[in-house]
Amino acid sequence: MSHSGPFRCQCGQIHADQYDGPSNDLLPYIDIDGVHALNESETGACRRVFKPYDQRLDQTAVVESEEDDPQIIIHIPFVSPVKIRALKLIGGGNGTAPRILRAYINREALDFTDVEDAPPVQQWDLAEDATGDLEYATQFSRFQNVSKLSLFVPENFGGDHHTVISYIGLSGVGSEHKRRAVQAVYEARGVGNLNDPLREDAAPCHDCA
Repeated sequence: MSHSGPFRCQCGQIHADQYDGPSNDLLPYIDIDGVHALNESETGACRRVFKPYDQRLDQTAVVESEEDDPQIIIHIPFVSPVKIRALKLIGGGNGTAPRILRAYINREALDFTDVEDAPPVQQWDLAEDATGDLEYATQFSRFQNVSKLSLFVPENFGGDHHTVISYIGLSGVGSEHKRRAVQAVYEARGVGNLNDPLREDAAPCHDCA
C-alpha cells in the first residue's frame, strides 16, 4: 500500500507530517548483531525482541531490565538509513510493561546520564498492550534518514519493578539502493517476505488518542 500527500490516520484527521512510501516492516533493515542495551539483565537479550510480526506473541524471547530498576535503553542500528513511520511494542504483565517510551535518533553514544539532559525526538505514553495491536505513529518528518534509533524506557506500570519487553516492531521505508543486499540478508535469516505489509493503510494516531 502507498500514501501520497499528508498522512491520514484512523482518527480521520489529516496531519502535517508527510508519509511517502509503503507501510513495510523494517525488521530486515535492522542490524540485529549490532543491537545492544544498557541495564538489561542478560547481555544480548534485547536482540530477541526484534522478530517477525507473526511471532510477536512468543513470550520465551524477552528482554528484562535489571531487578528493581525499570529503566532500560535499547540501541538499534540499521544496515542502511531508514524512515520510521510507526512502532509497536509488547511488554510484560503484572505492571512490567513500559509506560513511557522516548526516542532518540543518530546518537552514536547515549547513556543514562545523557537522557537526563537530552530532549527526545519524540515521547509516547504507552498502554499495556499484550497483543501488539496498538501502533504508535512517529512525527514522520522528524524520523528521516535514521541510521540509529535509541529507545529509552524511564518507567513502567509497576513502580520499582523491572521492565519486560517481548516485542518491538518498526514500520516505515528502507533505503532502496540497499534493498537487494538487505533482501539477501533477510532471506538468509528465514523470516519471511520483505514486501509483506504489517497492517492496513490507516494507522492510529497517538497524538489524537
